[in-house]
Amino acid sequence: MISSGNDRDLFNIPKVELHCHLELAYRLATMKAWAIEDGDLPEGCSDEEFKAKYMVLSPMNDLPTVLQKFLVTRDRIKSLERIERLTFEACEDMYLISNVRILELRYAPSFVLEVYPELGADRMHEAIMRGCARAEVKYPIAVGIICLLQRIKSVTENEYWADFAIERKGEILGIDLADDEVNYPPEPFTHIFQKAKSAGLGITVHAGEPNDPNASNNILTSIEMLGADRIGHGVQAIMDLKVIEVLRESKIPLELCPTSNVLTKAVDSADKHPIKRLFDLGVRTTLNSDDPGVMGITLMTEYEIAHNILGMTLNELEKCNQWAMEASFICKEKKAVVWPV
Repeated sequence: MISSGNDRDLFNIPKVELHCHLELAYRLATMKAWAIEDGDLPEGCSDEEFKAKYMVLSPMNDLPTVLQKFLVTRDRIKSLERIERLTFEACEDMYLISNVRILELRYAPSFVLEVYPELGADRMHEAIMRGCARAEVKYPIAVGIICLLQRIKSVTENEYWADFAIERKGEILGIDLADDEVNYPPEPFTHIFQKAKSAGLGITVHAGEPNDPNASNNILTSIEMLGADRIGHGVQAIMDLKVIEVLRESKIPLELCPTSNVLTKAVDSADKHPIKRLFDLGVRTTLNSDDPGVMGITLMTEYEIAHNILGMTLNELEKCNQWAMEASFICKEKKAVVWPV
């Protein structure tokens, strides 16, 4: 709810969301209802009971621990009807709550289909596209889809999903590589991403996220070997002057997610998040929500952190959105319809 003039100023900024995992972008009321319907929670359970089982609201031990918590949410996404509703509501909330005009949602077909293979990859993708289309008809928002590859899966399986994305180029705009980057570095997937890039797909890679000595090196590998157009998170770039120089010279933006970075212990606290320092160093920074449902936030939450805690001005935040708009994989013609001149 917008309760002050400051909140109104932040809301009024037309926003771009580049880094949001669809499976984890649910409405609390919807996911709670599904949990009760499936018998995973008792009838009449409180919101607090739901949050204890389904949400990440305080810092976890590490990123793998957080990723494990996501599985309970995944298990509720068991029908095409739910997938379409999840997608539509994610889009609707982005527009109504945070004034998002350009939205990219990423999803991993392998994540849901490993427990519900009967849904079928084509039918699941079509349900997602229906949800996006409904939102675009109802609101001035442009939505694009990214196919996410899980680095914890085999190279062979990820080759299959990259081909799946390439075959649906136009509906799928890019591919991503996510999950545990500490134990699964990006190098083995190089040929997959080079093929997708040659086919005209955008490339974004989760890299430099965890608080690990080698994390910043993954940013360079993702750019130099996988051909990354954008870096998912990249928060550890602040630890490496060489990485900062590469990002500045290449103009490759970081998809930064302050709340997520705190909850995964990538950074110690919101007031120590480096987005403002990276911005001042000339790195193209963008603000994103990552997993808004599971983490109990909206994109507005991230703007409040950037403005009220880290001291980014409205003009700086508008600059971040201009960079994000330019970096979005959605076609220029579609963006122009919803983006203020």
